[in-house]
Amino acid sequence: MEALVDPTEAELMVLCAAAAERGTGFCRVLGSAEQQEWLDAALEAVWSAAAGQTVADECADLLDALVLEEDEGGTEDPTAGPGFFADQSAGLVGEALAMAMTPSAERVETVLRTVRSLLSMADFTLSGEKPVIVRAGQTPPAGPLVSRELEARREALALLARDRQDAEGEGYPPRRDVLIELREATRAFVTEVTPSLEEFAEGKNWL
Repeated sequence: MEALVDPTEAELMVLCAAAAERGTGFCRVLGSAEQQEWLDAALEAVWSAAAGQTVADECADLLDALVLEEDEGGTEDPTAGPGFFADQSAGLVGEALAMAMTPSAERVETVLRTVRSLLSMADFTLSGEKPVIVRAGQTPPAGPLVSRELEARREALALLARDRQDAEGEGYPPRRDVLIELREATRAFVTEVTPSLEEFAEGKNWL
């Protein structure tokens, strides 16, 4: 994790919670009412775990109750319907619930990659699905949504790094005011990208 050397399990949990919630915009736009209700409860449990509370049993119950609404259309392309994006989005929070029970840096990386992948697909659609030609060895430029996600990721890492410095290596999990600030920033991110995700869904004729 750049900007945060050897993150603790508590810091990884916080990063996972923030990343998972940043990806929930797809479920907010495309998910069912049942998914929305589950998402609210699951996010509260995830952030409680991030605050160091003992909620493993609650997280396990919520993970068992994860609601998926996969599309049934016989299409060979799993990304061709809104259910894929809603399920992937809810699944991010499912990963964060699992993280509360079995912490690992790999799980955080999985969530981060999935968020970026979903936003990249939305960027591609919003750009008019124009292919980008790059030379061998080069990385395609990030679209607006992915760029904003990378910015939010850096901000979260910097916030935790600053908290660690202020605490001089003590006081983990991160302080309550840091968690509040990060949760507010995460919710603001979802609010900010939601209009673009609605435009993406409308372009696919899903709304």
